[in-house]
Order: sequence, then C-alpha cells, then structure tokens
Amino acid sequence: MTFIKKTKKYWLVLMIVAMAWLFLRHDAFLYTNPVGQVTRVSEKETQKITDEHQNSDFIMTQKLTVKLLNHAKKTIYVSNSYAQSQVISNKYRVGDQLLLENIGATKHILSLKRDAVVGAVATLLVGLLLIYSKWRATSWLMFSLVINIILFGFALFINVHSKDANVLLLFSVLAILFATASLALVLGKTVQMGITLLTTLLTTTLTIGLLLCVLRLTNNAGVHFETMSYVTQVPVTLFMAQTIIGVLGAVMDEAADIVAMQFGMRREGITRHFSDYWHAGMSVGREIMGTLINVLFMIFIAETMPMVFLMLRNGNNWTYIMDQTMNLGILQTVISGIGIVLAVPVTSALVGWIMARKVTKL
Repeated sequence: MTFIKKTKKYWLVLMIVAMAWLFLRHDAFLYTNPVGQVTRVSEKETQKITDEHQNSDFIMTQKLTVKLLNHAKKTIYVSNSYAQSQVISNKYRVGDQLLLENIGATKHILSLKRDAVVGAVATLLVGLLLIYSKWRATSWLMFSLVINIILFGFALFINVHSKDANVLLLFSVLAILFATASLALVLGKTVQMGITLLTTLLTTTLTIGLLLCVLRLTNNAGVHFETMSYVTQVPVTLFMAQTIIGVLGAVMDEAADIVAMQFGMRREGITRHFSDYWHAGMSVGREIMGTLINVLFMIFIAETMPMVFLMLRNGNNWTYIMDQTMNLGILQTVISGIGIVLAVPVTSALVGWIMARKVTKL
C-alpha cells in the first residue's frame, strides 16, 4: 500500500512539472519584450579562422524564421552569426524560443527564453522535497530560501546605489541574517537552533580572522586579487565578502549535523559528561568533514574547467593557469576547508560544555 501511495505521488509530481512546463512555454503574453519561436533554420559557413596556436573555428551564419508569440503575431526573419565552438555565441534550432529586442525598425536576439526549463526543474525540486519530507518542513525550507534571496537582493541594492557602502561590513551583516533566517525557519526558535547559530558564527569568525592574519603577515604574497573578473570595486574587500558567505554555508551544514547528533544523545535521558559529547561530536565531524571538503573541491573544479581548457588551448602552461586563473578559487576552497575542520572541535566543545552543565531544558 505504501508503494502504491509513493507511486501516485511521483505521478502527481510529474504531472505538475509537465503543467508548469506547458504554462511557461506559453507565457509570452507576460513579457513586455517581443518573444518569438524559431520555425525554420537555414545556415551556411561564412568564414574559417585559425589563431597562432593552430586552433581552428568556423563562423556560421543562420537565417532564422521566427514566429512572434506576443505583440503583433507575425513571422519575421532574423540573422544570427555564431562560432561553431559556441564559446560566446549560440546556435539556435527549430523550436527554440527567443527573447528579442527592437532596435529601430528591426528585431535582434537578446537570448534564449529558458523559463520553461528552469521553472520545470524548480517545480520538480519542490515536488521531491514534498515527497521525502513533511509539508511543514518543506514550506519553511522554501520560505527561508525566499527570505535569503530577498536579503541578498537588498544587500546588492545598497552596495550598488551607495558610493560609501562598506562592502565587508554589509556582507558580514548579511551572513548573520542568512544564518539566522535559515536556522530559525528550518529548526524553529529552539535551543538547538540557538546553539547551531552560535557555533556557525563563531567558527566563521575564527576562520575569517585566521585568513586576515595570514594575509597580513604575508603581505598578500602570491595572492592575485587583481585577477577577479569584472570587478568594479576594491578586489580585496569583495573577495573577503565572497569568502565570508562561502565559509558560512560550509560551516553551517556541518555544525547543524553535529549539534543534531549531540542533542539526540541528550534526549536519550542518560547522564553524560563533557567527554562523551566531545568524543561523539569529534567522531561525527571526522566522518563528514572529508566529504564536505571534497564537495567544495569538486564545485571549484567544475567552475574552473571551461577557463582552464580555453587557456590550455591558447598555449598557456599550468604554472600560469594556476597563478592567474585558479589562484583565488584554490584559496577560497582552502579557507572553506579550514572552516569545516575548525567547526568540528568548536561545535563539539561548545555543545558538550552546555550539555554537561545542563543549562538547557529539552
């Protein structure tokens, strides 16, 4: 019976995902910009290019027949040039929906219209959360995500529109608000939430303090902040703000797991001493910190791969790539890894100290 119920839930989620995709494929009426769908494509090679490293590419020209889906519903013809490698340009196919813009009397392509795919995937995520979790827990989880997005948008608004904004202070406050909102909405206003928040903020502060001390003692030797892409503010400050948010996320995940386990020990009703909580927390921390650090490393590698491949194809050696492209990413990964390691003894000691003295009533 349970299997049948589960199967029905899966089919219901798939139906809702399909409905979301269908709606978003036909929501052109909601857009102020013209939206069109490609109905026919003809293309030809117009140029072959080769650089000094013998990398060859082909420039292709497409003639697109596009049916407008909003405004004046008519058929138009648009040209699109792209490199066959599609590094910085796109090849369009029949069925693709495009966001267009009016430039004079002609229409030009802005980008692909991707809301159907993004919306369907987001709906699938929420549906799976509802299947494997309770409605109340999922609701609070999604609400915390929305709150964090709003907070982040507000911080960006302040940073962009205020010339005298202290970026480090702004994003430090944002990190505290992120952690508080996430833990309060997911765990509720409980002692467990308070201790998790305290250990998260304490470990993050220790980690960033350690980073600042090392950078100050070494005078930023070997760290190339100037390689940050598209930076319009002081690179050092912006890097520190990035690192604070990154360390916070990594530490909060681990601290929440360790605290939950130690509170489970307390609920067993057995009288325990500080050493019991300490050794249990350290044991759990050792088990999970390796996985978390590996996840961070894999995320970094995934983000860096496209640029590494491009630079290797253009004759750069590994020393230069490590120095100019991977330098800051490696540093952030190392700092987040240090935060994960520090979270184990800090959380184990703090929770053990509180539990052993029976400060809290559960």
